[in-house]
Amino acid sequence: MKLPRISRMDLIKIGAIIIGILILIMMFKDYLPQIKMMFDPSKRPQAIQEIRQHGAFDAILLMLLLFIGTVVPGIPVMPIAILAGLCFGTLFGTLINAVAIGLGNLAAIHLISLFKRDVQKEYKHNRFADHLKNSKNPLMALVVGYSIPAIPSYLVSLQAANDEKQFGNQLVQVAACLGTIPLALIYALGGNSLLAGKWLELLIVVLILLLFFLGADRFLKYLAG
Repeated sequence: MKLPRISRMDLIKIGAIIIGILILIMMFKDYLPQIKMMFDPSKRPQAIQEIRQHGAFDAILLMLLLFIGTVVPGIPVMPIAILAGLCFGTLFGTLINAVAIGLGNLAAIHLISLFKRDVQKEYKHNRFADHLKNSKNPLMALVVGYSIPAIPSYLVSLQAANDEKQFGNQLVQVAACLGTIPLALIYALGGNSLLAGKWLELLIVVLILLLFFLGADRFLKYLAG
């Protein structure tokens, strides 16, 4: 019987999944006392307080998980990023998400150069890919593309890799990092709201995001000259 051929990308995915599972097990063991307390209404406020007191080690584990999930396609980033907001609040959760996902996007752009043919084949008839490719404002399209959870980040990274020929490496990297900020804020805010019940923050973040997109568009146009 002929064994199926395993591609380099498949090997990377398998390795990333194994590392991700190990990190999740470590985090689960670390948060297990608080998880048990959450099921007791009388201990829930204490559990929330203790969850927020977890330190740098858990933050690093979350960032590593987010980085792996962003670099390797197929690993869901949203629940991990929401967990960052739940565990560390809106401010630090946004910072954790922005740094980890931003670095992941930059690494994905470089990794795609090794597998560009396979990625282009996968997204050949994707409507989001067509919109990104034919955008009149390519750099802002990258910012918006990275900011929308429904659009696969790997698809946006593929277009970013193609845009490097026109705009250069540094400008594309700036666009990729800018696009990470709204997504990081939305995920962290969602996690924090789930834990603390602060729904008013959702209204405030809409205004912040509108101002962000206007500012990002002008900033990229300024850099592009």
